[in-house]
Amino acid sequence: MKRKKISSRQKEIILLLAQNTSNKPITISEVAKELNISTRTVLRDMTKIESWLDENDFKFIKKPGVGIYLDETLDSKQFIIELLQEEKIEKSYTKEERKKFILSNLLTSSEPIKSYYFYKTLKISEGTLNNDFIEIEEWLDNFSIKLIRKPGTGIYVEGSEKDMRSAQVRLIYNSFEEQELIDIVKNVGNNIQKHNVIEISSENRLLNLIDKSIIKKVENSLSETIKDINLKISDSAFIGLVVHISLAVQRLRNGETISMEQDVLNELKSIEQFKTATKIAQQIEEEFDIKVPIDEIGYITMHLRGSKLRLETKNHNFSLDDVELMNIAKRLIELATDEFGFDFSTDKKLLNDLVNHMAPSLCRIKMGMDIRNPLLNQIKTEYKDIYDGVANIIYIIKEKLDIDNIPESEIAYLAMHFGSCMERNLIEEVEIRAVACCPTGIGTSRFLMTQLQKKFSNLKMVDTVSAIKIDEKALKDEGIDLIISTVEMETSIRSVVVSPLLNLEDVAKIRHVLRKLAKDKVFKRDIRAFKEKQGNKNQNNQKGQLKKDEVMNFMIMSGNIVEFFKSIEVHEDVDCDDLEELINYSSFIFANNSKSALQIQKDLKRRINISTPFVDGIDIALLHCMTEEVENIRYASIRLSNEIMIDKENKTKYALFMLIPKEAQTYQRELLSNISENLIENDEFVDCIKHGDKEDIKGKFKSIVLDFYIRKMKLLSKKID
Repeated sequence: MKRKKISSRQKEIILLLAQNTSNKPITISEVAKELNISTRTVLRDMTKIESWLDENDFKFIKKPGVGIYLDETLDSKQFIIELLQEEKIEKSYTKEERKKFILSNLLTSSEPIKSYYFYKTLKISEGTLNNDFIEIEEWLDNFSIKLIRKPGTGIYVEGSEKDMRSAQVRLIYNSFEEQELIDIVKNVGNNIQKHNVIEISSENRLLNLIDKSIIKKVENSLSETIKDINLKISDSAFIGLVVHISLAVQRLRNGETISMEQDVLNELKSIEQFKTATKIAQQIEEEFDIKVPIDEIGYITMHLRGSKLRLETKNHNFSLDDVELMNIAKRLIELATDEFGFDFSTDKKLLNDLVNHMAPSLCRIKMGMDIRNPLLNQIKTEYKDIYDGVANIIYIIKEKLDIDNIPESEIAYLAMHFGSCMERNLIEEVEIRAVACCPTGIGTSRFLMTQLQKKFSNLKMVDTVSAIKIDEKALKDEGIDLIISTVEMETSIRSVVVSPLLNLEDVAKIRHVLRKLAKDKVFKRDIRAFKEKQGNKNQNNQKGQLKKDEVMNFMIMSGNIVEFFKSIEVHEDVDCDDLEELINYSSFIFANNSKSALQIQKDLKRRINISTPFVDGIDIALLHCMTEEVENIRYASIRLSNEIMIDKENKTKYALFMLIPKEAQTYQRELLSNISENLIENDEFVDCIKHGDKEDIKGKFKSIVLDFYIRKMKLLSKKID
């Protein structure tokens, strides 16, 4: 029998399949959860697992969307288990796993480590270790930390307290997504006895930067303090603070010294956050029976000052710092208007968003703290023109705050704000008519057309055409603005060539073209409107009637939106065991009576049978349908007391319930679409639904609807001017 070598992790996965005595499929996510690894890791291992099972004549079944299992008898499965027990498996590590292991040891060790320790543990040669050290030295250099290698003494690192702390935190964040860290901190108390340490990578079971028992105590202590002093702090800021303090506690317990430059500490003592940091430190001292030095209180202050703290009240009184930030934001908007040829000054949301964003981020830059942006590469690709434009205007921040360098991650964040503004005020409101084109006009062009309609809300895909025979006159008569093709072509109509699979680069190209086309349309529309206004003064009476009709319709819409505001509901700690119960519960929220609830229930189930209500990426169930039981759109946020299964693979404890009238008005459909879009693209909105209180959730809904209302009002103003 052939004996293809497999890794210890692959062996664990096969064992899990063999120990499944039924032939019921197991999902990839269930395998990942059971073995405490990521789904991506399981999928990466599948090729070798399939190969091993195939070469040993075992039947491995994969059912897309259902799961995986071994189609073998119980005797055969027992034989697999025995075979695996005899299998000699040598653990091998990837270069990234080795680097993280070496770094975690060097950054947490108070004394030099012998090279032999790394040879033996990682089972690598001296040459491989030396090559790893070259890359590790480059990585540490980003934090001004030196790698010291002394024959007879060992290997160790030298650097300032701040730099060592920054490197430790970066290593943790490089190994975990932010949501993974949130999950770890929330669930860390469940298995303290089973797993004594946090493993920095779900794929690497070696790295022991933080003791889980410390993390749990810090989380509990910090939660109490935050509650006592009524501090509003976002999930991401809270997790960052837990990680920061846990690292400090571990170092203090190990007898290590924490120090800060005296002049920096004196400056921090004078700001408001120092008092909060002192209270947090006092609670930590009581919890761990240790003395927290004033230098560490300074570091906690820096962290608080650099965090995105939520405002206590909606009416924020500006301090001098806020006025300075406001001036910088206004100057950025002026420069961006010149840079992009688009008037950003009319968007008040942009100004508010920039000020709120820059308050913590510029503080972090000034203090030399790290700024993470997991979307950096995606932004540089999809919004390249906006990223480059923002990079040209940020000199104003350097000048105003005497900062030498603005990191790429911060430029990307600013680009997101300006890009969102352009799309909010320009692209979304201007319809671009397009056709999809491929050599045959069928097949791939239909597939491409479907993808385009999903990704670009303002793109009206009119038809598919063949690249072999393009009738330009017919396309122009239909008002086609753009041809999106899978092959090169010669045409006077604006065109862009993309892959049938529509990759990130293609999306960026299309978005760039859409912005230009939208700007041209707006310019032409404004010129046309001006000429019509000058040349049609004799039609004032007809215009007057048009104004009356438009205003009347707008007033009706306004009344419906106000009524919708009042009807928004937030339900917490709802007890449901499954999706069926959730549907039943939801059906009664806006029903007039039992008969009405039953009809809503039927309409909901009919919609759910079309597609799963689970929204991947935000982990929220979206229950929505059209029904004759309501005359206006209805919205309810539901937070369950426990997670329930939504479909075969996904479960959640959060749901949004939306109803729209059967004969819905156009604006009602647009508003519902706008709210749904915010679910996908607005992280703050999703975070609020999951963790905010009732007033916060209602406030977020109202803010989104109000933005929509203001856009409609602007459009009306342009029509009746």
